[in-house]
Amino acid sequence: MNKKDKQIRQRLSNENMEIPSTVKSKIEQTLMQLPKQEQQPVYSNRKRFAYAFACIAFIMLFLLPNVSTTYAKTLEQIPIIGELVKVVTIRNYYYADDKHEMDIHVPKVDNEENGAFDAINADVEELTQMLVERFYKDLETFGGEGHSSVYVNYEVVTNTDSWFTLKLIVNEVAGSGNTYYKYYHLNKLTGATVTLEDIVSDKAFYQVVAEDIKQQMREEMAQDSNLKYWVDDSTFGDDIVSIDGKHNFYFNKENDLVIPFDKYEVAPGYMGTSEFVVDKDLIMKFLHPQMKKILAP
Repeated sequence: MNKKDKQIRQRLSNENMEIPSTVKSKIEQTLMQLPKQEQQPVYSNRKRFAYAFACIAFIMLFLLPNVSTTYAKTLEQIPIIGELVKVVTIRNYYYADDKHEMDIHVPKVDNEENGAFDAINADVEELTQMLVERFYKDLETFGGEGHSSVYVNYEVVTNTDSWFTLKLIVNEVAGSGNTYYKYYHLNKLTGATVTLEDIVSDKAFYQVVAEDIKQQMREEMAQDSNLKYWVDDSTFGDDIVSIDGKHNFYFNKENDLVIPFDKYEVAPGYMGTSEFVVDKDLIMKFLHPQMKKILAP
């Protein structure tokens, strides 16, 4: 038995948790099958090393987490194992009559006992509760006259080892309709919720992104006369495309930045909501170092 084998056995013997006999037997069997250290040709030594490495890897990844409390807690700190996130609907507000309808799905981000998502859940709860109360208040105020509706749903945009994004979709109709989104981001490496200003290290970022979006708008209108954005419209001024640290954003599957705009924000109502993709290579130098690592291929 070599030094490494003894270390593994000693580690197991020091654990407070009793090792099940079946697991202990499996470990003993695996260690006993390791070839004895004798002078052998180079090819045999390499073969033995590969075999020993495979056995040790098997023990560390599949057996130890089941018998060692300390080792299992260590594994939980690795994002790919310990940061599995699920989103569930915890509440559904529904009302309907001939003229009014409400259908609000309230999501909750759940990571077992990890409280990193508490801020996101609290904000979602506050927003959806406000929409419910406003719906019933309007119903009472107008005595059931007119038509109105409010719908809320959600989708998980990103859920990787290092980043999580939840999209809340709100559609309100009262005379005219309005659709808007709210994005929630969490950096899994730090456990912190994130806004656009949190990932930017150079304020020149905002101007670069705004100018790129304006150019995209101009190109789209040049290609399709039915499209209309208020860029270069003297009625609205030069700041119609204004990006700041609180603006909605998310990253697509290619890790390019996507900037969404709500209905009526940069275009007439018939255009609906709009979003523009900004190549990550254009903005990378303006981002914080950790964000660069997250977005790097």
